[in-house]
This record gives sequence, structure tokens and C-alpha cells, in this order.
Amino acid sequence: MPCRIKSWVTASILLGFNASVQAQSSITLYGVVDVDVDVSNQGHGTLVALQGGGMNSSEFGFKGIEDLGGGLKAVFDVENGFSATTGAALQNGALFGRQAWVGMASRWGTLTVGRQYSPEYVANTANDAFTHGLAGGLSNIGNTINGKTAGLLTVYSATGRTDNSINYVSPTLAGVTLRAMYGVGGVPGSISTGSTVGIGGSASWGPVGLSAGYTRNRPAGTSGVLQAFSTGGSVQFGQARVIAAITKDLNSATPGKTTRFTLENLGMQYQVSVTNRLLAQVIRLVDTSDGLPTSRVGYIAAIGLFHSLSKRTSVYCDYAQVWNKEGSAYSLGGAIYTGAAAVPNAIGRTFQVGVQTLF
Repeated sequence: MPCRIKSWVTASILLGFNASVQAQSSITLYGVVDVDVDVSNQGHGTLVALQGGGMNSSEFGFKGIEDLGGGLKAVFDVENGFSATTGAALQNGALFGRQAWVGMASRWGTLTVGRQYSPEYVANTANDAFTHGLAGGLSNIGNTINGKTAGLLTVYSATGRTDNSINYVSPTLAGVTLRAMYGVGGVPGSISTGSTVGIGGSASWGPVGLSAGYTRNRPAGTSGVLQAFSTGGSVQFGQARVIAAITKDLNSATPGKTTRFTLENLGMQYQVSVTNRLLAQVIRLVDTSDGLPTSRVGYIAAIGLFHSLSKRTSVYCDYAQVWNKEGSAYSLGGAIYTGAAAVPNAIGRTFQVGVQTLF
């Protein structure tokens, strides 16, 4: 995952399949603990909060690989998300709510089944200069409705991790990797109800990179659909990586109303030195949802600094602003939370400082 460094603790064992063949297997324990102080003003006055995940979600997991011989390997990954400030499990309390899958890998690609990241989630992460962290991340924007704030990208939130899914990732050929996913609906009498389909891919040719992904879900109990799309590219200029992308999020699953959001972002990741990394991003947000007298436009600008104290431990800080227009009330949060309720047409300001350690 971009901007993630993991120190692996690996235990290996040898498995004998016959007198002449021995295959090596490993199980790895890994994780992140991340806490930040969030100081913000979304129009209601200054709010200071301690949050259990600013740059990354706190998590731990187990991943493994078993060499079956002949180029075939069994693979798995189970990952738990939790709040480092309360110890509470995230993802609605699921034990392994971030990921839980098993499958096979070979020279023909990797096929896995379980709870997995969608192709759109993978592309959206690659197209985000903040990789879903801090107030500059694409997925960390809150939308205030009737005094309460929820994540703006509702389709991304609902489909980013897809339950009961079958996922295929192709081998990389000429710099190109393709992804395809199908989530089984599990509804009697209808194959499509509750199902999810997703496609995506990425390409890397020298300093140029491209990423795109699309996900479509048909929820049970409605004739509407959830659709999310992300596409973008990046160019490396020495120590700087410049990213430009567009994200669309359409939710027609609520009877009588369709929400449509488009995010256009231009960002940069700059390796200032071995231990310092600078992040910056501007976002234009357009809301063309049903029921609005005119489309709403908001603007976001963010800058952050990530400083490594060691291979495992880092400190970070960032500052971001959101300019609300035409009655919009957007706010800014972090990796696992959206911002506080915002005042319509207000300028929201957020400052965050935190620490994370990896294992």
C-alpha cells in the first residue's frame, strides 16, 4: 500500500510433500498503531479531539503463503481494524473487518475469495496524494445533513470492502496489471440482487503511472444501484510525484433521491529527504444530487509533512481548509473519521498532529 512501511516478523517452516520435494511456507504478523490530535473549526467554534487514526487506521493482521510446488502458492490475509484511543473494533465490530480472504497465486495471476478491497478502492488509493490519510484524503470528507455528519462518498464507503467476493488480479505484463471482482449477492431467486461487480487496472511505464477502477452494487430491497469510479495518472519528476485524478460516486439506492458527487484532485508527494516526505493536494468537489436548486461546488486544499523517526515510527502533521459554497456544509476528517458538523457556506479549518508505529 502506498506510503506504508511494514516491519515483518516471519516464522518459516518446511513442509515435505514427498521424498524429493520440499516447499517453504510463512506466516506474518503485522500492524499499525496510529493516534492523532485533531484541532478543527467547521464554523461552530474550535474543537479539539483525540482520534485513533489520522494518517492510517490502527490495525493488525496475519498473512501467509504456502508454496505448493510447480509455481502454485496458497495465500491468505486476515486484518482487524481498531481504534487506538478506545480499543474498540472498527468496521461495525467485525473481528477481521478490514480484510479476510484466502486463495491461490500462480504465474497466471492470483484468485482469492472473501472480504476484499474492490478495484475502485485500489485505484482511488493510488490516485490520492494522501492515500486516504489526514484531512487531505479523498475519502475523509464529511457531509453535514440535518446537523449530522457522514462520509460524503457513500458508495466508496459501502463497496470499498466487498463481502463474499471473488477477486482476480492478473500478472503484470508490459507494466499493466488488471483486476476483476464479483461479489455474490446471496439472495434467493435473484442472482443480481445484492451482487457487486468491479473492474480495474493499473499501468507503470517508467515515470508514468495510470490507475482506474469501477464498482457497481445492487443493494437488496431497492431498484437503485451504487456506482463508484476513479481514474487518474501520475508522473515522477525526480523526488516529486504529481497526481491528477477524478472520482465519481453515484447512489440511487435511496427511494426518491439520487446523490451524485464528483471529486477532481491535483496532488503531489515530494521526498524532501530520507526521513521527510511532503504531501499536498487541492480538490474540487461538485454535488449534482437530486433536489438541489443548483449544483454545489466546494474547494479543499491540504498540506502535510511525514517525518520518519526510525524504520517503524513516524510523526506527522497537516493543515487543510474547505471552502463551502452554494449552501454546502462539507468538513474534513482523518483516516477513520469524518469531520464535525459544519455550518453551510463556512470555511472549515483543520490541523492534525500525530504519531504512528509499525510492526
